[in-house]
Order: sequence, then structure tokens, then C-alpha cells
Amino acid sequence: MNTHDDFLFPGVPRDNWQMMPSERIALTGVLARMRPKVSLEVGVYHGGSLALTSQFVEKIYAIDIDPGIIGRFDNPPNAELIVGDSVTEIPRILQMLGEKGTPLEFVLIDADHSTEGVRRDIDLVLQYTPLKPMIIMAHDSGNGLCRQGMRLANWAANPHVRSIDLDFVPGQIIEPSIVNGVGEVWGGFALAYLTPEPRSGPLVMVEGARSSVRALQHAAPNLSLLPAD
Repeated sequence: MNTHDDFLFPGVPRDNWQMMPSERIALTGVLARMRPKVSLEVGVYHGGSLALTSQFVEKIYAIDIDPGIIGRFDNPPNAELIVGDSVTEIPRILQMLGEKGTPLEFVLIDADHSTEGVRRDIDLVLQYTPLKPMIIMAHDSGNGLCRQGMRLANWAANPHVRSIDLDFVPGQIIEPSIVNGVGEVWGGFALAYLTPEPRSGPLVMVEGARSSVRALQHAAPNLSLLPAD
């Protein structure tokens, strides 16, 4: 069947792609605007975002701790799958790119969803000094644990971070997570913009949908109180 998803996301495996349509099109828009030569993806799962990103970049390095990613999906020819811990592999890739003088322009973080894991992965990427304008996108900014990790990351320590928006795409209550009236807030994209030139003033973290996210997180454990459709 030919659907709008087939038209908008051709060649992308969607059955296990855990991103909402708003997140998918936001990712598409950022990549189409940037057309990065080299990107880094931390967290692969079933290769949905990897397949999309690969359509806009020349080379993508994709890290996942799960050996099962090998053979799980059709790997794009310009994607290098790396099985390993992000603590080891992120610094290794950044060092390799630095030695080659190859600019890293786009990073997608969507791996460990604990507060410490999210903070750690962001802080590791923030060790990089961009050679060209660079975007970091972190998935699941609507989830409380992930969002806290994004807040705690040491963004200000990198003088090249110009702006951060934790609600570039707001999260939402994910319907399949509702069991016995209890739902969970997932999804959403945080976005950070970096440039080779350092910022001149203080770094401000924007949370444009903060009130909405809090309301969703408050409502999630109380969904059983809502009237049925």
C-alpha cells in the first residue's frame, strides 16, 4: 500500500522505529537543511533513524552495545556499524575524526535512557570541538529520566555550544505504553547548535514546552481517571 509514510520515508524500516511522525519529519528537516558529510549515531536498535540519516550524509558511524544489530536490518552502504560501549567508542571516533581533520556535523543520541547514561553520552560528545556548524539531537527529551540527563549534561563547558532547546520537538504520552490506565511520556527531541566560533555570552537552555511536558508527566500515572472515548 502506498501511504504518506512510504512517500516521506522511502527505504526506511518503520515497524520498529520508535519515533513519532513529528520526530521523524523533524529529523528529516534538520538533515535536509544540513546535508552533513559525517554523522554519528549513538543507539541503533532496528535501524530506522540510521536508514533515514544515511540518505542525507556521506558517512555515518553508528554505535550500539547490542551485538544483535549486526544482521538485524539492511545496513546502508555508507553506515559503519560499531558494536561497543559508548564510553569507549565515542571518544575513539572523535579522536579518529580529529586526526583525519574530518568535520563531524551531526550527532543523534538515542541509546542508554537512564539519567546518567544520557548525561554521560552527551558529555562525551561535548569533548569535541566542531570544525563546521554542528547539530546534536537527543531523543526522548519528554521522558523524565532522559530529560534530567539532558539538563545535567555539562553543555556550558563546551564554549562552542550556542543554543539548546530541550523541546525542539515535545514529548507525549505514548499510547502503547498505557497498561491498566498507566501511561509513560516518551519521545521528543532536544537540539543543540554548535559552531567553530565560541559563544560570547552565557548559554541559555530553552524549555519551550516545559509546562506541557510536566502536565503530561503528571497525567501519565492518572490516565485511569480520564473518561473513556
